[in-house]
Amino acid sequence: MADTTNPLFHIKNFEQLIRYLEDELDWPCEEYGFDEITFRYSPSDLGIKEEEATQIKSIHQLRPFFQGQPWGIFFIEFEKKRIPVILLRRVLSHLVIKKRASANRAETAAWDKDNLLFISAFGDVDTESREIAFAHFHQEQGDLPTLRVLGWDGADTVLKTDYVAKMLQEKLHWPKNPKDVEAWRTQWTGAFVHKPGFVIKTANALAERLAELARGIRDAAQSLMAHETEKGRLHILHKAFQTALIHDLSEADFADTYAQTITYGLLTAAISRTDMSAGKYGTALVAENVTDMVPITNPFLRDMLKTFLHAGGRKGGIDFDELGIQDVVDLLRGEETD
Repeated sequence: MADTTNPLFHIKNFEQLIRYLEDELDWPCEEYGFDEITFRYSPSDLGIKEEEATQIKSIHQLRPFFQGQPWGIFFIEFEKKRIPVILLRRVLSHLVIKKRASANRAETAAWDKDNLLFISAFGDVDTESREIAFAHFHQEQGDLPTLRVLGWDGADTVLKTDYVAKMLQEKLHWPKNPKDVEAWRTQWTGAFVHKPGFVIKTANALAERLAELARGIRDAAQSLMAHETEKGRLHILHKAFQTALIHDLSEADFADTYAQTITYGLLTAAISRTDMSAGKYGTALVAENVTDMVPITNPFLRDMLKTFLHAGGRKGGIDFDELGIQDVVDLLRGEETD
């Protein structure tokens, strides 16, 4: 049962959240309404594909509170009951400053990745499943950005809502000197230590989650094969397997083999890489060179994983995100897997 005396419990929409930010965290909203202090975007403005746009109810950017404000704060309301990490990462990719600007890119503002804060709402408005989450992307060298969130919903415990309120007060309170960019960035990024999802503390829970992710990779591989030509990366790999190993290997069975090999290979790499100072597995796992982490005592798995990841890697023409491979890396390396 949530703590009804905690103001977070009563926040169901962005208008109510703005009042909380002003009253409790001293954001300089000056009693303006949500629509008065935000810009509205369409999904196409931020490079969202038409078929993905149906997942988004609205996108707003908070107007800068002072000239030269270096960070961008975005409010995004989603249709789904869970925050769609991949979709939010695609929004991020359109907002960050690129080393090489595309000639076809829409004329939208751009920020340093570390200066972007997303505030998301998802789930049914009139139920306990309604959730508000502050989100920030963290990036390790060689990997895709990993989403970290601080959020709550109507079904949370007193302990959880009190913790969130304390973190908001300590980390996202408006600073006395907002022009001290480094100090404020250090302050508010300190609020983001958890990824969406649950804490995994048993082998069974890990196996169940890995199986779920493997099914996602399998389904994504099948979908990609249905849309690519016979000269596509996965089709070429499928034909090679038919020629060398299993002549009657169907596309569905190949996709399943592909997914299980990647998932098991990443798990093997994570287990072989233990950060003893942290006392846990997988903390040194990096997607770019993960095949080098598979023990040399298993050369077949090592070679298979290298081939499969090349076909599914960014250099191979298929994004890790599209296949869900990065999610496996994040799971095995994340703080939520203990």
